[in-house]
Amino acid sequence: MGNEHQWLGAKEDGFIVGVTAFGLYAETHDFNASNLVLAALPATLESSSPDGPEIHILKYPEIHVTYDAVSRAVHDIWNNESATWAKAATTAGIKYDRDNSHKIDFVVHLGQMRAFPGYSFETLANRDDYKRKDLDQLVPATVEMPQGILVEERFAECPDVLRPDVNVEAITDAIKDSIPDILLRASAEAGRFSCEYLFYSSMAELHARGLQKKVMFVHVPSKNSEQDISTGVKVVTELIRRLSLECLE
Repeated sequence: MGNEHQWLGAKEDGFIVGVTAFGLYAETHDFNASNLVLAALPATLESSSPDGPEIHILKYPEIHVTYDAVSRAVHDIWNNESATWAKAATTAGIKYDRDNSHKIDFVVHLGQMRAFPGYSFETLANRDDYKRKDLDQLVPATVEMPQGILVEERFAECPDVLRPDVNVEAITDAIKDSIPDILLRASAEAGRFSCEYLFYSSMAELHARGLQKKVMFVHVPSKNSEQDISTGVKVVTELIRRLSLECLE
């Protein structure tokens, strides 16, 4: 984990949000709703405030459901020289220089959850106890700490629980008020698998650099109809609008 990245805040010419999603969880699954919602997101949004910035959405390629793929993705996501984000910016039709004039202001990770029929805005992520095997039939490699707990060595100096530096509960309540017909909740149970591992790893990267944890994780329901995807886009775009204003305060 390096310390080269510096948050620049919302730019005068736009607020840039990076959005990620996962690929298939198993050969028996024929879709991942998070990736369907990601693909349907627009490249730009107007702010919900007259004084708010134009919002640009950059889409990260789907992340393979392995712990190693998550680790590699996190390194790239927070890398100032990421060719992946530069390519995404070109696809979105926005300027993205490598001299720090344009970088990601906030990252929203998307994942799929089958256990809840609505949308879960995760409030925290745990460091330890990832015992479910990934698609490579592996779990994260750990070392035993003096306290007798098993921890990934790269996370040894990180807290056992990390939370984003935004008020997830308040954001959830605000979005519930704006779209009351959609089932939403703030959740503290992200699943202890690839989704929570990504959320923790992403926040740990920023924590280690002494930077604000400008990252959220949203679980979308495991549904793939056209209406379901449209609803997912509505939820995620409303969240992104709220985040753009939150980061300007």
